[in-house]
Amino acid sequence: MKAKKARLISELSVLSLSLLGVVLQLSLSKSPSDAIAQFSYYTLQTNLIVFAVAFANVVFDGRRQESPRVDGTLRILTGGSVLWITVTMTVFHFLLSGYYRPEGLALIANSLLHYITPTAAVIGWLLFEEKSSYKSFYPILWTMYPLAYAVVAIIRGSFTGSYPYWFLNPADEYPQGIGSFANLIIFILVVGVAFVLAGYLMILINRLSLHRKR
Repeated sequence: MKAKKARLISELSVLSLSLLGVVLQLSLSKSPSDAIAQFSYYTLQTNLIVFAVAFANVVFDGRRQESPRVDGTLRILTGGSVLWITVTMTVFHFLLSGYYRPEGLALIANSLLHYITPTAAVIGWLLFEEKSSYKSFYPILWTMYPLAYAVVAIIRGSFTGSYPYWFLNPADEYPQGIGSFANLIIFILVVGVAFVLAGYLMILINRLSLHRKR
């Protein structure tokens, strides 16, 4: 019972932090169109996904033991959301933080979206995700979303001339872009492989977890 309450507190914390970060970031938009444009960013999308998954875990927790389908779906979404938000933190820290130095409320929003929420999600996953609960094909599924995101962003950018991140922009040289389509393809392939490997690392960590079945 104590473990279940602790898990609930963890899920509610992640839910609250992700929602606060998204709302604060959107409140800083200069116009409605600017707010809408925020939804094209991987950062905002992954924080919204983490919010939705935490909400689903809270709402449907009681049905997990009754329905293997519900349990399996939540495990896929939970693992995926943790992987995606971890990449949000990692990519921002190593590839983007040098170009963005926010202050005031923007600094708080940035910290929530890129560091605090991802860290809370990872800690909750490490502490409460059931041991040996992931299938070997999950990492392939988890890679579909970031690859789809990249493809859509590139296609959209080729028409609008605006890319959400410099490493998805093949039209301009570094630091405005990645330099060429060849560089872009290499980058996507490397990132895709990294996602799959990170997914299998998550499975390994999960199997070594001390947390048993509820």
